[in-house]
Amino acid sequence: MISRGFYTIRGTLFVLICTGLLKPSASYTVSDANKIHKLLFNQTDEGYNKLVLPDKPVNVSAEYNLLALNSLNVKEQILETTGWFTVVWNDSRLTWTKSSYGDIDYIYVPEDIVWHPKLIVQNSILELRKNLGADQTVRIQHNGELRWEPPAVLSTSCDMDVTYFPYDSQTCEIELAIWGFPTDVVNLEFFKTHINLEDYRPDEEWNLVATSQETSNLTEDELVFSELLFRMDFERLYGHYLMSVIFPTILTAILTFVTFFLPLESGDKIGYILTVLLALAVLLTLFSDTMPTTSKHTSVLVVFLTVTLGMACLVIIFTIFIIRLFHQPEHDKAPKWMHSLARKFMKLKCKAGRINHLDHLNQSQITENDQPKDGRVCLESTKQFTPYTNKELAEFFDYFLFGVFTVLYILVLLCFPLVLSTST
Repeated sequence: MISRGFYTIRGTLFVLICTGLLKPSASYTVSDANKIHKLLFNQTDEGYNKLVLPDKPVNVSAEYNLLALNSLNVKEQILETTGWFTVVWNDSRLTWTKSSYGDIDYIYVPEDIVWHPKLIVQNSILELRKNLGADQTVRIQHNGELRWEPPAVLSTSCDMDVTYFPYDSQTCEIELAIWGFPTDVVNLEFFKTHINLEDYRPDEEWNLVATSQETSNLTEDELVFSELLFRMDFERLYGHYLMSVIFPTILTAILTFVTFFLPLESGDKIGYILTVLLALAVLLTLFSDTMPTTSKHTSVLVVFLTVTLGMACLVIIFTIFIIRLFHQPEHDKAPKWMHSLARKFMKLKCKAGRINHLDHLNQSQITENDQPKDGRVCLESTKQFTPYTNKELAEFFDYFLFGVFTVLYILVLLCFPLVLSTST
C-alpha cells in the first residue's frame, strides 16, 4: 500500500514543473530592439554621431574571404575575383547591457548610420569609391564590437610572368588600405592569419597553390598609412595548352627541314617551305596576341617560334640558291670554295655514292692509301682533282644542308623542353 506522503511529494514536483514552464523566458522582442536603437542613436547633442571617430587609435581588423577566381587575364594582366571582406572594430559608444534588453546579443543596422572605415583596394582598375559596393549591413554586438562584411567583386592589376608559358605560375596581390586616416588614428591589421578559403570553388584553368598575407606602410607628407596585402599564388593547368599549342608548334617546326627531302627537279620545294613558313607566322601571330604587350617578360615559346621562323627563312634562302645552282649553265662555274668544301666533306666521309663524277678514272690512278678498309674504293681521295658540275654541287649542298638543319632543329627542340622544365 502506497502512503499518502508519496502522493504529496509527487504533486509538489508536478506543480513546480508547471510553474517553471509557464514562467516567461527572456527572448528577442521588437520592443527591446527599439529600445536599443533609441539608446544608441538618439538625436540629442550627447548622442551618437557617425562623423566622430571612436576612441583613438581605432584598430580595424580585416579578412579576405575568397569565393571564386573569375578570370586571370594574362594579356591585360588583370585578376578578377569574387569574395567579401570581413572588417571588425570596436566602438565603446555602441554598447548595452544584455540583461536589461531581453538578452539581445547583437543588432543589425545599415552601414550609413554608423562610422566605418573607408576601405579601398589600391590596385583596383575600377573606380576607387565604388569598388567595394555600398549600402551594406553592419552587425553591432552588445560589447561594442562592429562587424562589417562588404562584398568584393574585384578587378585588380597583376604583373604576369609568362616566361615559361604554359608551365607558368602567377602571384597576384589585393592591396587593401584605409582612405585618409594615418596609422595613429586608424590602424589596419589582419583579422586572421590566412585568407579564408572555406567557400572557395576551384577554377578549371588555374590551381590555387598557396596564399599569404603581409602588412605594409604607405608614406606621404610624413604621414604613414597602413596597408594589407593579400597574396595568392596560382599555377596554370597546362593540359589544354599542351595539346593545342605545344604539339602543333613542334610538329610544324619539324616540317621545315623536311624540305630538303624533295628532289631538286621538283618545282614544289619553294611552295612547300613557303607554306610551312606561313603556318609558323600564323602560329606566332595568334600566340603573340594572347601575350601581354610588355618587354619585361618574354615567353620561351615565343622565342622558340621566332627562332623556328628565322630558320625557315634561311631554308628558303638556301633552297633558292641551290635550285639556281642546279639550273645554272655548265659554263658558269661555281666559286672554288664550293668545290673545296664539297671535296673535303666527301673525302672525310669517304662516300662517292651521291656525287661520283670520277668513274672514268683508271683504278691504277688510285693509291693504296686511298683504299677503304671495307674494300670499297673512295674515288674522292685520288690525287687528281676534277671540278664538280653545277648539278653535282647542288645535290651535295642539298644533302649537306639537310644534315646541318636537322642537327640544328634537334638542338632547338631539345633546348625548348629543357628550358620549360626549369620552371618547376
